[in-house]
Amino acid sequence: MKKIFLSFTLLLSFAFAYAQNFPSSYTDGKYVTVNGAKLYVVLVGKGDPLIIIPGGPGGAHLGYRVFDSLAKDNEIIYFDAFGRGKSDTAKDVKEYTLSRDVEDIEGLRKALHFNKLNVLGHSYGGVVAQGYALKYPEHVNHLILANTFHSYIMWQKNDDNSNHEIATNYPRKFGIP
Repeated sequence: MKKIFLSFTLLLSFAFAYAQNFPSSYTDGKYVTVNGAKLYVVLVGKGDPLIIIPGGPGGAHLGYRVFDSLAKDNEIIYFDAFGRGKSDTAKDVKEYTLSRDVEDIEGLRKALHFNKLNVLGHSYGGVVAQGYALKYPEHVNHLILANTFHSYIMWQKNDDNSNHEIATNYPRKFGIP
């Protein structure tokens, strides 16, 4: 019991210390309407625009705030994609598509009045970043990919396999008789 209490206390201490180091800008974002939805955006720093595309799909911007250290030479664009974080959610799950995510990046670029972006995509965000760079190469200065798949087809196969494993191993949890 002492080990559990000590571990819990230590965890809370780290969480409190970490939370104390968040600058107020972590909650000072704004909403930008893109493709009919309000997307939550936080801009930090000055310089060349660098958009950070979170992984997931489902990841929100907050976990990527470690990139604030790049704000000296870059204007970092953090955002919560459609259906994630503080942004609007879909009325129908069919509205969540890779194409929508790509078009939302372009919509953000236009709404924020940037000519070109440096694009950093992590995990699933890397798939979105690749799709954006292929469709809108004239608006990309640099493409940075971190821990991602090399194609949306590879990502989709991985996602399909995960869904198959869940349905096979936990059928009752997902309404499968």
